[in-house]
Amino acid sequence: MGENKEHAAYYAKRMDERIEEFVMREELIMLTAVELDVENCRPTDIPEPRRVYAWFLYFSEAICVQAHAITYTRTAVKIRFLKPLIKIQREGWVWLSAVKPASVEKAE
Repeated sequence: MGENKEHAAYYAKRMDERIEEFVMREELIMLTAVELDVENCRPTDIPEPRRVYAWFLYFSEAICVQAHAITYTRTAVKIRFLKPLIKIQREGWVWLSAVKPASVEKAE
């Protein structure tokens, strides 16, 4: 019976650590409207989203995620992805060179 309390305390502590990690995590750095230059480079929707690997940045690190390309311009791609750890769907723009088709081996 005491073992259940120990397990509960262990998992409560782990959950607290995960919540703290989420709260303390930096915000994603995605391209701005100025960088996209949509007035001179109009976005085009992709009729059927394509699976890709995309790199995006936090201030302290770069992360490669599996995503779906949903819109593009000459220089950038709008991706939709499940944010690691918290499993929330996000969208944002990254440079075209940061995106590779899912059929290409993921860069490490």
